[in-house]
Parts: sequence; C-alpha cells; structure tokens
Amino acid sequence: MEKTVLLVDDKREFRNLMKIYLSQKFKIETAENGLHALTVLQNGLFPDLIVCDLMMPEVDGFSFVKQLKASGAFKHIPVIVLSSIDTSSTKIELLTFGASDYMIKPVNPAELEVRIENLLRK
Repeated sequence: MEKTVLLVDDKREFRNLMKIYLSQKFKIETAENGLHALTVLQNGLFPDLIVCDLMMPEVDGFSFVKQLKASGAFKHIPVIVLSSIDTSSTKIELLTFGASDYMIKPVNPAELEVRIENLLRK
C-alpha cells in the first residue's frame, strides 16, 4: 500500500516541486503552514510521515512539532524538519521535542526520499 506523506511548507514552489518528485513513490498531501497542517490532521488525515519546514507563519515548525508530539493520536508519526538554520542548538531542540530527523535547506529531493523511506521502514 502506498504510504502517505504530509508536506508542510509555506513556499508554494517548494511544495509543488517536492510533490512532483516524491509522488513517484508516495501519496503526497500538502499544507501551507503548521496551523493548516494541524487542521488537516484534525479533519481526518493520518499520514505515515510528515515533512515540515521550520520557519513558517502562524504556527512554525517548533510549535507544530511540540503540538503534534503532545497529541495522543499523532505523536507516533515520524517528522522530518527542514530548515536553513544550521545550528546544533536548533537541531537538538527539535530532536528533543520529538522530531525524527533534521535536514538543512536547500534539500536534495533524492536524499529526502531516502530519509523518508528509512523512517518508514522503522
């Protein structure tokens, strides 16, 4: 069965590009920010994995991961955080909140695909 990935990023071009690339192997759903993603989840989407940008309006990646991991229904969904922020403290904070992985933008789509596949196998 095809796995579902929720891609959360405020940049439409990035969402579209990643959707085109990743939809060769996964069913891709998208959200434009953390607030929209939380709404989509509460409305019944239960993805196998979430890829989430860090810096977004309304609900950013930090708050999104915290809220997701605090929830009963969604806390076990793996999350890969994407960001242009490349500091150890940021990575440690997100991994402590429960993010499964952290990638620095710009992201190589093939590397993201492999990381998604690895997390889905676990």
